[in-house]
Amino acid sequence: MPDPLPKTANSAVRLATLAFRKYAPELHRYIERRVRRPASAPDLTQDIFERFLQVNDVEAVRNPQAYLYGIASHVVREALFREDRSLVSYDSEAVDTLGKTVEHALPDDLAERLALQEDLARGLAELSVMQRAVLLLVKRDGYSYEEVAHRTGLSVNTVNSYVFEARAKMKLALKRRGGNHGGMEESSP
Repeated sequence: MPDPLPKTANSAVRLATLAFRKYAPELHRYIERRVRRPASAPDLTQDIFERFLQVNDVEAVRNPQAYLYGIASHVVREALFREDRSLVSYDSEAVDTLGKTVEHALPDDLAERLALQEDLARGLAELSVMQRAVLLLVKRDGYSYEEVAHRTGLSVNTVNSYVFEARAKMKLALKRRGGNHGGMEESSP
């Protein structure tokens, strides 16, 4: 079978894509069994592969499956910690309102937001039409992978792959521009 990835693809992206295709379903089940909100499993699985993309020395990864499960244990622990912390209540609506208004933004914060918007727009423009549509339906519009699959006529696995590949390309596009923004993680539904 010919390699489905272009020869120019970054070796970390190639390794992550191949590992994603091979191990994503079992990692998804692993996470579902360990977190309190199984509905968060797709996003947490995505987080595992995003972290896997950060591997600088691909040659050092001798056993991708073991490496992924190591990352998965950290992701599960962090998710459980976040869930425990979410028991603390505060007026999130007021915080969100203040954080989104230009009047309350500091000049540096406003400049960074504008730069991030420009970087994200350029990164989105580099995606294929279908990757962009699926990514926006999931991240911007808040649809589940199942809802996106139903709306687009794609399988859930294909939606998952498109989101993974689009996020990987967006991260690389932001890195190339020198913008190490965390916008993709922050916008998770």
